[in-house]
Amino acid sequence: MKKLTMMSFALMVACGSAFSVSADFPIHSRTWEALSQNLKVINVCNLTNNDLNEITQGDHPEMAVEFSAQTTLPVSFFLTGDLVTLVENEGNFGAVEIMQTFYARCVGQELILSTNLTDWKPFLEFITGNISASLSIQDGKPSIVVGAETNQRS
Repeated sequence: MKKLTMMSFALMVACGSAFSVSADFPIHSRTWEALSQNLKVINVCNLTNNDLNEITQGDHPEMAVEFSAQTTLPVSFFLTGDLVTLVENEGNFGAVEIMQTFYARCVGQELILSTNLTDWKPFLEFITGNISASLSIQDGKPSIVVGAETNQRS
């Protein structure tokens, strides 16, 4: 479930960062367009660790993961590096609610998304948004606030 949560959160947060996403999900020719027939849809809540691993490795381009509207997924966050590291607290940071049903597939190393199982777009053509980090004073103490806005590209 942790991998599923991380994949879901990464999908939401990474949408604002085109530079980091483009390295992970390269946009090439659309060889996946021919693979949109005979799709098998599996709801994100029914995924097993094995399913998730195989799908994210691109082993099942015929499988689409459904993120249904009104689904709530717990959020975990990590921040590591030689500059800053997140000090872990017990528990989650809250939850993410899916506002509109969409589907995700991995074809090879490419993540593609759709709202209707017919029109598929690469990640950067499907989602737009912003990510921000700022310093704030909360309860008289300095605090780092990280946020993201995600929208479907029209």
